[in-house]
Parts: sequence; structure tokens; C-alpha cells
Amino acid sequence: MIELAICRSDLVDEATIDRLHAALPAHRKVKSDAYYRQIDRRTSIVSFALLQLLWSEKFTEPLPEIVLGVFGKPAFARRATTYFNISHDQTVCACVLAPIAVGVDIQSRIPFDDDLFDRIASPPELELRDQLAALDDLSPLWTRKEAVVKRTGRGLTTPFQAIEALSAPGVLTMTCDDPDVRLSLSAAGRTTQDLLCDVRIRFLQPHRDADAWSSVPGDEFVRPFTGFENALAC
Repeated sequence: MIELAICRSDLVDEATIDRLHAALPAHRKVKSDAYYRQIDRRTSIVSFALLQLLWSEKFTEPLPEIVLGVFGKPAFARRATTYFNISHDQTVCACVLAPIAVGVDIQSRIPFDDDLFDRIASPPELELRDQLAALDDLSPLWTRKEAVVKRTGRGLTTPFQAIEALSAPGVLTMTCDDPDVRLSLSAAGRTTQDLLCDVRIRFLQPHRDADAWSSVPGDEFVRPFTGFENALAC
């Protein structure tokens, strides 16, 4: 089972943010405290707290040390069979924990721009211009590409034009109405249909006065993105 947790950091009060911050490992506190904007500090804290939660639900041992790969992708040290990835956009955080290599990206609407589209679209994806222009949103295509490069660990060393995210296997793109975001998940060795069955998606919010989280309404708003009509495999 692939566990995917989503949290709105703007709905977390300051006392709870302080509690989550206190529970972060030292390296994450340094990373979170380095952000200039408060909104970025909050999402950094909450997104890592989601990872801590998902780990504690599955394992009794402490969260392993996290190391960076050659291209900067974080991974668990001495834990080659468990993978994670984190993403956040403004106030919405997402974290995935899985037994296979994964990448996740969550993104609010990106207004359509011809120049940006030409810079990120692979040659086959240029046919999507009219659909995405009609949607006035590049986030479905953008998140697919981000999820793929985050799974492979090569990050932005891979030009987006070289990533055929439309036909990439094992990429699931979802849309959510509230909050209004698109989310893409890429998983090694899975088909898109597999992911529809293998991913458990939860909207969670931390308790203010206890080391616990609660599920909140939202799951029913998440559904496969169909804005590309039949062009996407999902």
C-alpha cells in the first residue's frame, strides 16, 4: 500500500505549529527556520510532520536518518526498502510513503502561458496546447513532470521537454476541488491503474493539544484528472 497524506497548513494554529516544530529532527528545524516567509516555514514544518506521522503508523523504530542523493533527492539511510517524497504549494502539503520509489507533486493552478508551455512540453505533448489553454491551467502537465523527476531522483537536471509525462507509465494525476489543487504521483513498477487501487489518500489535520492527527473531509473531492480527455492513461 502507498500512503499519501495531505494537510492544509493554513488551517493549523500557531500553538500546533510550535508543537510540530519542536518534534522535528535538528536538520529539519534548521531547514524550516531558514525560510524567510512565514508561509514557507509553516509548510516545511507540516510536510515533514506528515512524514513523521506516516512512519510512526507503519513502524515502531525511530524515523531513520535522511540523506541526500547525488542530485539532492532525500532518502532514508540504511532503509533501502522504504521510500518517501514530500511536496507543498503555498499552504497545501503532501507526503507519500511507499515500498517502491515514488515522487509526488502538488500544485495550485498555473495560468496558461504559451512561452512556459513551449519550454516544458515534449514534442508529443504540444498537441495538448488547446486543451490546457481552454483550462487556463498548466498544473496537470507540470505536476506529472515534477512527480517523474522526483521519483527518479534526477530533479531539474532533466529538462522538462525531455520528459514525456503524458505517456509515462505509473503516473496518476488527481484533481481536488477544495483546496483547488492538482496532484501527481509517480511510482516505479506500477501502472496508472495499479495506483488507482494501491494508493490510500487521506486529508489530515493535527490536534492542537495532543500528538495525534484526525482525518478531515476532503477525500471525496479527489478524483482522477480528466482534463486531457482521452489523452492521459489515467
